[in-house]
Amino acid sequence: MQTLNRPSRLAAFEDIPQFSLKSKILSYMADQEVSPSFEEYQALNRALQSGDDAMDTVMQWVVQNPKEHRQYFETALYKGLDQLPHEMPVLTDFFRKVEQKPEWYDQQKIDDALRFTYRLGVNNGFILRDLSLMTGYMYPGFNQPLVLTGALKKQAGTRLAETTKWWIDITEEKGFERFNKGFTSTIYVRFIHSLVRYHLGKSEKWDADTWGIPINQFDQAMTNIAFSGVVLIGIRALGIFPSKQEVDSFLHFWKYAGWLMGIDEKWLVNKESDGWKLIYWMHFAHPKSDESSVSLGSSLSKEPFERQYRYMRPLQQKLAYRQHLEVTQFFIGRKKMRQLGLKQRPAAWFAYYLIARNLLLYTGARHSSKIDDFLLRNGRNVQKLGLALYSSKAKQLASMHQH
Repeated sequence: MQTLNRPSRLAAFEDIPQFSLKSKILSYMADQEVSPSFEEYQALNRALQSGDDAMDTVMQWVVQNPKEHRQYFETALYKGLDQLPHEMPVLTDFFRKVEQKPEWYDQQKIDDALRFTYRLGVNNGFILRDLSLMTGYMYPGFNQPLVLTGALKKQAGTRLAETTKWWIDITEEKGFERFNKGFTSTIYVRFIHSLVRYHLGKSEKWDADTWGIPINQFDQAMTNIAFSGVVLIGIRALGIFPSKQEVDSFLHFWKYAGWLMGIDEKWLVNKESDGWKLIYWMHFAHPKSDESSVSLGSSLSKEPFERQYRYMRPLQQKLAYRQHLEVTQFFIGRKKMRQLGLKQRPAAWFAYYLIARNLLLYTGARHSSKIDDFLLRNGRNVQKLGLALYSSKAKQLASMHQH
């Protein structure tokens, strides 16, 4: 079998510590060896140089006649294959695959995961924004497509609105049904990923020797873990302790979301410890933070000043700016705040407030159905209000997905 060259972002196998104190502790917690074996290392190298074969095949067809073929793809996505003027085998093959749920799909777990997600309320948003996104920016491999597609020039609020809109779509009840927004927006995002991969792959600006393939399998898998495994770590830090069943259902939901997004099953996790292992591997697959980290981190920290609060806007914007910085500092510490070019806070007061509030509410919910109902009902309303803060941007995005 031909050996793939190694992109320089990936450390050489012999430079990966096999028996460091950190890996020993993590291996004990994960109940498995977290340092990659040589076979796992080779799989990681391949993943950094692999895209999404199914959608990339569609893209090769689309670019043969971009205007007409893209229109056919969008007709198939939003209206169905039977609305095409004639059969197009490449679209038939793709949509037959994604319309057929995998054997392991469990609707009960999906429904349970949604209720669990709603109950998390505002906590989910804080963790995704102030832990997952901010930490992700420290790994330049994730940032390169944003740098080269000009997305860095977009306001942080627009990027956040795009992600929030998709997240709301997939977490609606029955969101993953064939013609509902969770399904269509996921396949649409997958299409855009492939489009970016195609154009950057042809661009002289893309340095494949350093970065591998744009929006590759490993980086996509880690993004998926940012929405799942990292959220589970974050909620515990904020005083919410999920049951084993809740963890299992939540991971199952994101496994299916990742599958629909085109991530290979071998990079989708079934248990938390598998996610911890992949998070550990990130240290070897990404160089240290660079100027793109500072640019993205600083931009995201100032995003609250773009929000369209209805009342006392300047005051609320300033308050939100401070709250998010405090939550970020609580999660990543002062040293990493400096690496992202973020203004440090005297203390993480707002994070401590969230911990106290969560301990009170979520402990109470175990003993009171009224409190539990409140968390479920109020939690989802708060999550949707979060999208309303970017109302004009969200409306543009919504229209993008409606045909």
